[in-house]
Amino acid sequence: MSRLAKINQKSLRELIVDSIRDAIVQGKFKPGEKIPEQDLAEQLGVSRTPIREAIRILEQQGLLETRPKNGTYVASLKWDEVQDSLIVRMALEETAVRQALQRLSQDEWHALMTRIQALYDGMCAAIAANDMIVATELDIEWHTLLIDAARNHFLSRTWRVSGLPYLVWSPERELYPFTAEKWAVLQQRHQALLEALWSGDPEQCVAAVRNHISGKLSDLIHWLDKNPSPKEGNHEP
Repeated sequence: MSRLAKINQKSLRELIVDSIRDAIVQGKFKPGEKIPEQDLAEQLGVSRTPIREAIRILEQQGLLETRPKNGTYVASLKWDEVQDSLIVRMALEETAVRQALQRLSQDEWHALMTRIQALYDGMCAAIAANDMIVATELDIEWHTLLIDAARNHFLSRTWRVSGLPYLVWSPERELYPFTAEKWAVLQQRHQALLEALWSGDPEQCVAAVRNHISGKLSDLIHWLDKNPSPKEGNHEP
């Protein structure tokens, strides 16, 4: 039996996807901005072939859009679609938690919670360091673990199209800067969700998932009520 775990080496395409996605999270690329393939290739020091492959993935995640005969652009947020996506995400995650609790043994659920606890601890460290990229990556991994724990291929596939993009490009990062107060709210909401998930009680877990995502939805609706102009369509903060 091998005593060493295999090294997980990312492909060039995955590294490019991560690099572009991180730049979007950091605000280096703005909604609606055109990003030519050649520019990306030159900046990253690679050929255009893996750039095209990465663009296809980022299109599927809703972060980029290719306009025929016009090029590749950072997707612009449509606020009505963001709200609809959060509602769909809520339904997907509630279903995932219910199925996971039905299909996993107690030991398997405990192992899942141990992994999520480690992600939460990592998020706390990232928040303390004001590291948005790491916090976002850990948040993505947290919710993706919950989805995949349902062992439902169709649910996982739907999540990656409908739910994942708005975790990668979380709407509130387009609305306002992350202050210490807002970091604290983010941490508190994840702590409340984690505590409920540790209970293993289906109704408590589902209610916590619903509250977690509805909090984000309420934040967005509140902001839009105070700033009505983005409701008219695409908005570039």
